[in-house]
Amino acid sequence: MLTEYYNNIATYLTETFGANFIFLTILLTTTVSIGYFILMSYIITHMDKRYFIRRRIKDNKASILPHLSVGKSSIIFIVKMAKIIVGIGLVVCGIIMLVLPGQGLITMLIGLSLIPFPGKNKLEQNLLAKKSVRSSLNWIRAKANKEPFIFD
Repeated sequence: MLTEYYNNIATYLTETFGANFIFLTILLTTTVSIGYFILMSYIITHMDKRYFIRRRIKDNKASILPHLSVGKSSIIFIVKMAKIIVGIGLVVCGIIMLVLPGQGLITMLIGLSLIPFPGKNKLEQNLLAKKSVRSSLNWIRAKANKEPFIFD
């Protein structure tokens, strides 16, 4: 019964879109998935192993930023806006990946780390409280021969 259902769907898709379109769609999604995994692995392996505890320590200390000139502040503003846009995109992709194949929670965690908002550290810590997220992050770092993250 299940094979008959899949055969009907395959026939319908082939007749509606054509075999070449389906092949290109599969090829494109596979390529994007592999590229995404490589990009996320690169980001995770180049983060400081104390990144998640450093955030907590940094919030407790008052940091004084030097006065920026007008030219530098506009470049900094553009970079910050780009980080926010990329972060929002990663959070949206992470939410989508909660129901589709992919590392949804890790993608959301990386996206949230790029977006400044009140309660950000608490939300990151809630995500990091999940053992699956911690083990996935450290598994990626272990494959790259990097030291595991320090969470506590």
